[in-house]
Amino acid sequence: MTWIQKVSEFCQYYNISLEYLAETLSDPKVIPMIRGKAFEFFVTESLKRVLPSSEWEVEKPFLNPQLGSHDSDVRVIHIQTGKVLSVECKLADKGSYRYAEKEKLNLFRVKCMRSRTLGEAKVKQLAPTYGVSESVLKIHNDQYLPTDFSIVITSIGNAFYDTDKESGVFVWKPSKRGELFLENLQQLYGISNDLKDFGFSRMYVARAYDIAIKDINAITCTRRKCDNKQNCGFIPNYPVIAIPDQSRHPFSRWTPIEESVRVFESFI
Repeated sequence: MTWIQKVSEFCQYYNISLEYLAETLSDPKVIPMIRGKAFEFFVTESLKRVLPSSEWEVEKPFLNPQLGSHDSDVRVIHIQTGKVLSVECKLADKGSYRYAEKEKLNLFRVKCMRSRTLGEAKVKQLAPTYGVSESVLKIHNDQYLPTDFSIVITSIGNAFYDTDKESGVFVWKPSKRGELFLENLQQLYGISNDLKDFGFSRMYVARAYDIAIKDINAITCTRRKCDNKQNCGFIPNYPVIAIPDQSRHPFSRWTPIEESVRVFESFI
């Protein structure tokens, strides 16, 4: 079955007008969910190209997770040992690109939080599983712990999108500084394709433990009621990627996806 047939049958089955499918998908309330889900498939195919198929198996599970449980966006299996790594796919926060002039750093925020906060019942249920008190989990009820998944993969491209104030449409809108950063990065990679496509394909990988609020990671918790701001163990809602000028590599923690084999091997 071709993709055209699949789309046609999907629309027919769910009573969606094929004529207005594009308008439906581009609605500001819909497109963030669509792009987030599509990114998971993009990551799956990218990892299949990056990781040696003789050593790693990459799969995209079809799941319907319940609130409070956490299932993998992508699963990566080390064939020899059977070790299963859970990959979480998170786009950069829209419009989040910033340039730190003094430090000469290009900064991106990765939107890394639960889609729904944990209610009272789920807090009570999950606190013993996580090994934290109910009061602590209530404070961090929309944050992940590094035990929820092994690895986070993000695309920085979303940081150059924003919502058009007049039309409300989600648009590609990098600043002049953002365009300059992408053009310079293209030169470093020796690539000259469309700037938007290039930005989306710039993906970075981090181990969940390396972006958690731990003493060793020098990340401070911003929750006002958190009484262990240097070592509460939760992952911030917006981990930061910092890429120096004229460099392909971010400061610590994050690794370009094309060089991520060693990140996956660190779990074996």
